[in-house]
Amino acid sequence: MSNADFSEVEHAERRLGFRLPPSVREWYSNENAIDILAKYSNSDWPIPLREFSLKEWGKYRLLPFKNENQGVCVWAITLDGSDDPPVSVDVDSRGTRWSLHAPTFSAHIYACVWDYASVLDQPALVQSQNGPLSDGALDHLRKCFTEQAPTYGWPGRIQYRFAGDDQAVLIWAGDGQADWFVGAGDDRTLDSAVRKVWSLDDVGQSLYDCSAIGKAVLKSVRGGA
Repeated sequence: MSNADFSEVEHAERRLGFRLPPSVREWYSNENAIDILAKYSNSDWPIPLREFSLKEWGKYRLLPFKNENQGVCVWAITLDGSDDPPVSVDVDSRGTRWSLHAPTFSAHIYACVWDYASVLDQPALVQSQNGPLSDGALDHLRKCFTEQAPTYGWPGRIQYRFAGDDQAVLIWAGDGQADWFVGAGDDRTLDSAVRKVWSLDDVGQSLYDCSAIGKAVLKSVRGGA
């Protein structure tokens, strides 16, 4: 924590007229807070502390802190009096309809970093735009991997996370489509992960590479399928 960042938090609190929840205050006292939010996102735009503005929605008090890169949605801290408040998301409704995204602010930050550190930024990566995620596929994933905490609302309706043996699977599950991302650190580990999920909802048929390692792995798996 730097004195400059701590002063910025205090300045924002004076301007807003209230003290930020402890978890939020601690996060934004980190000199790298905005950079981390920007890095571990889909080019989404963190809102600087100096631009924080309280929003009222019914009985809820909301503090938006991040905008989706094309303006589709906005994430906000729900000021409910707790030390680690929930995060809500508004999807394409201009602030007229909010829903729960994560049970705590800390859970949102963890999910953002996990998605990229464990899956999306891995050197061995494949993905798919597939049909709806089935209950059977979910059950199988829970047997093969350790489920991480889900989040909700965007992208898709539910964001599922699974990890194990240096492999990770991220799924954005919507009503009519599920986007799958399977990541690992090397070709051998990715090969094992791909074979575990290959038959689930026939996702193997729609997997495509987004890395050189992923391309080689899919060629190998398809050659032996």
